[in-house]
Amino acid sequence: MRLATKLGGVIASVMLTLTIVGATPAQAAVASSVSIRWDAMHGAFHGKVMSSSHECVAHRTVKVFKRTANGPKLVGKTSSNKKGHWKAALMAHSGKYFAQVPAKTIMTTHCAKARSTTVDVM
Repeated sequence: MRLATKLGGVIASVMLTLTIVGATPAQAAVASSVSIRWDAMHGAFHGKVMSSSHECVAHRTVKVFKRTANGPKLVGKTSSNKKGHWKAALMAHSGKYFAQVPAKTIMTTHCAKARSTTVDVM
């Protein structure tokens, strides 16, 4: 009976510790934004990923989409450099395009997803 009492105390202690550790509030996502421009002379989209956290600027995946009647169509992707600048040389036909960066967690920093405004390519 004595072993069962000690074992029960140990289990209760472990459960309490897990409850306290698991109750730690989740960290809020760091806001991000992304811009997009079309450079007709060079046939490339370019822009910048911005955030108050450097971790959320450098090496982010940037996806370029074309708006279609069937929904957005992925036409290319690239990564931002350490200052957040990005460039994607793509064959762009007339239409409306936007850039998007998915959410990403780096170490303990959670970077929120972001979507640019839409640009018209004529």
